[in-house]
Amino acid sequence: MAGLMGVAEMEMEMEMEMDAGPSIPLPLASPVVRPIGVSPVSQPGRPDQWYRGNKWPPASRPAGADGLLGVPELTNEWKNGDSAARLSAKNVQWPLPLKRQWAAQFYSIAVLGEFVSVNVGKEREPKWDSIDLTTEFPEDVTAELQQLVRLIDYRANVLSEALAQRNGIDNYFRGILSFTQSSHPCTFGLMQIALHVGEFQVMHYKYKFDRPRASQLCPWLMPPIEVPGHASYPSGHATQAHLVALILGEVMPPPVVGPGRPLRLLAHRVARNREVLGLHYPSDSRAGAKLAKESYQLLLECPTVKVMLKTARREWGCDENDDPKRTAFNIERLG
Repeated sequence: MAGLMGVAEMEMEMEMEMDAGPSIPLPLASPVVRPIGVSPVSQPGRPDQWYRGNKWPPASRPAGADGLLGVPELTNEWKNGDSAARLSAKNVQWPLPLKRQWAAQFYSIAVLGEFVSVNVGKEREPKWDSIDLTTEFPEDVTAELQQLVRLIDYRANVLSEALAQRNGIDNYFRGILSFTQSSHPCTFGLMQIALHVGEFQVMHYKYKFDRPRASQLCPWLMPPIEVPGHASYPSGHATQAHLVALILGEVMPPPVVGPGRPLRLLAHRVARNREVLGLHYPSDSRAGAKLAKESYQLLLECPTVKVMLKTARREWGCDENDDPKRTAFNIERLG
């Protein structure tokens, strides 16, 4: 009798499993998700100090961003019938000296050797460790702490997005024009280089300035996630996000390139979300943007990056030799 009961129970469990579907996700499902919440703008809009919330795309945009939210500009940029063919990445190969056996995240670490050896200016000395960030480092952070306390009310709206961006900044940037490592290998590789150079740079300057985290000075902030185990200034997420935006702006088509466009607005948003969580002061974010801009101009001098830029532009159907004009527009201002 017990044996019959055991068989009946097994059959019931099998039926329940069949009804419920597979217990693991289908392999065809993408693991990448991009939550988008409501992120507060940088400046309060009314005397009561409330910050207007921004969805995505932003309800308003900086000067110079005309047409950002309007499809007509994108349509005009890509109205040619061969646009799909120009933006495809057929038969793209890694340029020398890149090798197929190298994953982008590992090769990007090797490029750090080139980055720290770049010589610029009259002195012809490496500049990576002598970028001046003192202009964004206020001695009194009282006003910034007060702002961060007011931002606590926005955490519920931005938490899912901010959590996804902790270790997934690149997933959000890939969503701007939907590319992958397979479809645009050189573009993907440049993004990984920017992420690793940004991480390297920010740790050097965090150690130099050694600013305490905001929550160490103001317990009311109590961040909803564990505070990273390093100093606060400058913001690592701000540095990496702005550096990725700048390097992608070197290769992607005009609709997303330059001040006030999606790449740069997304970088600002990533940085702002870290402030909402109480992990960074606004001055941390400003310093991260400045560090990214200075590091970016050094990054453009790296031999490997120069080679990759040409191939990455071809991946998007852009002129591989348009770098002087594009670079000037791309770094005109951080906006």
